[in-house]
Amino acid sequence: MPKRIALTDKIQLDSTDLSDFARQVQFTSDDAQVDVSGFNTLGTNEYLPGPRTQSVTVDFYGSYGTGEVHQTLYTIYKNRTTTALKWRPDGVAVVGVSNPELRGNAKVYSYGPGAQRGSEDTFQVTFMPADAAGFDYFTT
Repeated sequence: MPKRIALTDKIQLDSTDLSDFARQVQFTSDDAQVDVSGFNTLGTNEYLPGPRTQSVTVDFYGSYGTGEVHQTLYTIYKNRTTTALKWRPDGVAVVGVSNPELRGNAKVYSYGPGAQRGSEDTFQVTFMPADAAGFDYFTT
């Protein structure tokens, strides 16, 4: 896939497509750096990768209708539900090597929509992995 303008991304929670209500998505995956340095003649530090922390943060437009953002996300948050999360760069094209889909079971640990007079109604929701599989990219 060549360079792109993000216009057709797909954000899906279980079977609910919230793509039309999302304006930004960010996947983060970080490994802790565990210091395993020993005494050595150069005095350099040595590290190994430790526990991995992953998250998917989505900026949503506030929408409060049936099957829209608030109804979907607040229910997931309130009931502490595990939800299947999917994101891919091109929601029109099939999943493939040039259009990988990020997938994983997720939980929402905080929920806080808000608004500012005269501005678009948007808020962020961060999804964290709900199991040891975490989030991973699939090409089939």
